[in-house]
Amino acid sequence: MQGEKVNKRAIVVAAAAMFTVALMPAKATAQAFPDKPIQMIIPFAPAGASDVLGRILAKELESRLGQPVVIVNKPGAGTVIGAQALLAAPADGYSVLLSSNSTFALNPAVIGNLPYDSGKDFDALAQVATIALAVVTYADHPAKNIGDMIAAAKAAPDSVTLASFGNATTSHFAGEWLKSVAGIKMTHVAYKGSGPAMNDLVGKHIPFLVDTVVASKPQIDAGRIRALAVTQSKRSAMISDVPTLEETGIKGVDLTSWVALVARKGIPAEAKARLMTALDSVMNDPGVIERIQKAGFEVAYQKYADWPGRITSETAAMKAIADKAGIKAE
Repeated sequence: MQGEKVNKRAIVVAAAAMFTVALMPAKATAQAFPDKPIQMIIPFAPAGASDVLGRILAKELESRLGQPVVIVNKPGAGTVIGAQALLAAPADGYSVLLSSNSTFALNPAVIGNLPYDSGKDFDALAQVATIALAVVTYADHPAKNIGDMIAAAKAAPDSVTLASFGNATTSHFAGEWLKSVAGIKMTHVAYKGSGPAMNDLVGKHIPFLVDTVVASKPQIDAGRIRALAVTQSKRSAMISDVPTLEETGIKGVDLTSWVALVARKGIPAEAKARLMTALDSVMNDPGVIERIQKAGFEVAYQKYADWPGRITSETAAMKAIADKAGIKAE
């Protein structure tokens, strides 16, 4: 009988031990986010301004998240391919998209069958930076200011060219907004990127261009082109001697290229909180701010209180410009 009791006791102890061991793997696998690499999708080609910004952010996020942040370039279709790549990934926080208002507000303004809804499909983490735009001309062009350009356009409607670095881009929208407010007609020429447009401006094949300050600054410093005005409401720190359009008498035009980091809608609250905490640390680091500025961006870090509202209002404003100017997606 005593041996039987011992055996029964041994069985109970063994069963309890097995139960405890069975629980251990479940606890071990319940690790905090992130426990694997994160991909940062950039809907532009490598080496461009957004790619440079993305690589700065990725490196800094890595050090704070403890996991690699891998850049995945998905250029094409006016950033639509990159946006679709994010939406094709699981809504788990391990995929994020770094893109501009071209993706979130300009595309919805001109593409009727867009395969995403900017306000509903993305969970915005924060805006991180902006890139100023400027109206530029070649160095020895007779127009010394915006007033001269407007006078030239009024003297020969549709005979003077105002180029952009792409159809339905911020450059295109800014130029059309300027023409509308100024009451002038200028021929629009859309280039396939900033490089070809700038080359033609320097070569005097076109008289005027709206381009980023990042692309314009080296040519300004070299004395090849001259900036007439920036299209945002405040002067650019990179070319602080250049006036805003409002300072030249063109009221109401305020357009810049802003860049935001977003995830898919519906990512776990823990993942979103962890990403935002890491991003907050990055964007408040003086060293990171300096590097972003050296890359040509203006730091404009802000969290969105109402992302859908922001998208709705900005898309409506861009659609009004597009409808009036006849801007259509290619």
